[in-house]
Order: sequence, then structure tokens, then C-alpha cells
Amino acid sequence: MNSVVATVPGASKLLGTALHHLDIDSKTCTVVPIPEDSDLQVYLDALLAEIAAKPQSRAYTLVSDSTECAVSLAKFHAAKALVPAAAEALAARLLRIEVATDERYGHLAAPGTTHVKRGSFLQFLYQNAGTLGYLAVKVEHQSILDETDFKRRVGLGESQKIYKACRIDFDASGNPQQALVFDTNAKPSVYWWNDVWELTPVRSDEVNTKEAITHVVHALQRIKKTAPVDYTILRNATVAAFKQASAMDFDQFVTSTFAGYVPVADAMANELPKLVTQLRELPKKKKFDSHFTLAPAAVPYKQVKVQLNTGITLSYDEDLAHLGDRIWSTKTEDGKEVVVVDAPGASQQFPFKPWK
Repeated sequence: MNSVVATVPGASKLLGTALHHLDIDSKTCTVVPIPEDSDLQVYLDALLAEIAAKPQSRAYTLVSDSTECAVSLAKFHAAKALVPAAAEALAARLLRIEVATDERYGHLAAPGTTHVKRGSFLQFLYQNAGTLGYLAVKVEHQSILDETDFKRRVGLGESQKIYKACRIDFDASGNPQQALVFDTNAKPSVYWWNDVWELTPVRSDEVNTKEAITHVVHALQRIKKTAPVDYTILRNATVAAFKQASAMDFDQFVTSTFAGYVPVADAMANELPKLVTQLRELPKKKKFDSHFTLAPAAVPYKQVKVQLNTGITLSYDEDLAHLGDRIWSTKTEDGKEVVVVDAPGASQQFPFKPWK
């Protein structure tokens, strides 16, 4: 346990730190003293700044103020310090749950490994702009080759950290506010937020799915008139992405669907970067999580109907894969604008006319 006071980039002030090594094999939780001149303090400073800027997060709340975690947090706030006994209790709790999780799912791990990865548990209490905050991080141990003697050692990764984190701020009365959970894995581990911290999501997957896609589609309205083809392609790709039964990393979704998109309309050259920036800001501005599990049934968009001509309407599913290969527009040699639909079976129901 260490109560060194240090300054964190961003005007944060560390009030106390704690480090425990967790050994699932021997079922031991060992407190590790932090020397005054240790580089671990710098490591923690960088970690706090990295997590604060990390877009992959989800908001949770404590299920009760009487849980073991809530009681420990209350002790930290009252003392304005990481009370050793409470910090030790949380580390021991994490070890118990990791051991139980590994015993339950250990058969899924590769031979010679554990399902729950070995690592260290870091805790620190800090103050930022008058607000008291608590951050807990499970950092996985990584194998490195020491450049001085070329021997393999195990330690904490610095340039490429693999971790799970939980950050909780307190209000003026000492009540824990919403908890933010971070995970370098694609999907936050259930045992971490549910079993260890006894949290419940502030917003359900259904709410996140509906809110996120609604705001993305609304943002696309800015290009509907100037780039109608791009609007159709991007809207369809968005709906298709949200109808997948998988984890949603919203920032990655924006990158893969929009940032690398090659526009059709010239007007999109300047408009696309602005659209990408606007989309990346949506979770914070519109109050939905940027990391959740998609609920396809909550997607409110089903079909698109396009009036082609008097008495003729084209209807297609909004998540139609490879839309441009199934429906496209062209012109005949005499200048008629036509919409072509790839429909091998249905084509037999209409009169055939040679292309002119």
C-alpha cells in the first residue's frame, strides 16, 4: 500500500495507490509496496489519462449501497484515502471471483493457460477539479524479453496495455456516481462488471441500439440532398451493421463504415470528414453508451420505399447486403433514366425488351 501524493496530467492529484499481485494457481493475493522512486507512479498517471480519453466505455450504477464494493468506496471517501483494509478486501474479492470464474470456464482456455489471465490489481484515489475519483484496474501480465540479459520475464505492459478498468466519481455528498467500465477486449467481461463490482447497466442494450442508430441516421440527413446515392449506401450499411447480433464498438463502427468510405458524389469530399467527426461525438452528446451488445430487434428501420413512377414503388429491406450490386441506376442510349433490379426469377413476369 502506498499513499504517495502526485500530480497526474490534467490537473489530477493522486491521494493514494495500491498494488496487489493476484495468483489464480495458488489462490493468493499479495500486497506489493510501491517505492517512492518507482516508475509505477508514472505508469498509473499515463493509465488514468489514457482511460479518460478512451471512447470504448459503458455507464453502470451500483445495484445497492450495501454491497462490499459500495461499503469500501464509502470508506475511501470518508478518509479521502485508500483505506488499507478496504483496498485489501476488494483485491481479495477480485481474486475469489477470478478463481471461481476460472474453475467454471477453465476448460475453454488453451492447454497450459487459464481462462482468466494472470495479472495485477491496481487501485488509486485521486482528486480532479474538486471531484474525488476512484479507479481500479486489472492489468494482465505480459511476457517480455529483457534486453540486458535476454531472459524472459513477466511484467506489466507499458506501450500495449491489456486491462479491465472501473472508474467511479463521487458527488459532493460522497455518493458514488455512475461507474464507467473499460475493457481492452471487444466486449466487457461480465464477471468484471457484474460479479466483481456488482453493477447494473444504466442503459439496456435495446435502448443503446435504438438510440445509437436513430442518431446516426439523423446525422446522415445532412448529405441526403447533396449526395443522395452516398446517403442511400451509408444508411443501408448502418442498418445492416446494427442488425448484427454482436458487440458494438461505436468508434470502430464509425471507422469501418464511414472513415474508409469512398464517396460517389464530389460534394462528399469535404462533407465526409465533418460527418465522421459528428458521428464520433454522438455517444457523449446524445447520452448513449459507445460499447454495448447490439439488440437487432430494437432497430426501428425495416424497409425503404422509393416512388419510381406513377403507380410504381420499389421496396427493399434496409439491411440488404451489397445494395449497389442488387439495385442500381443507369441510362439507355436514348437518354431514359432507369433503375435496374437484379431479379432473375421475377424478370419472367415482365415483358422483355432489348437494351437500347
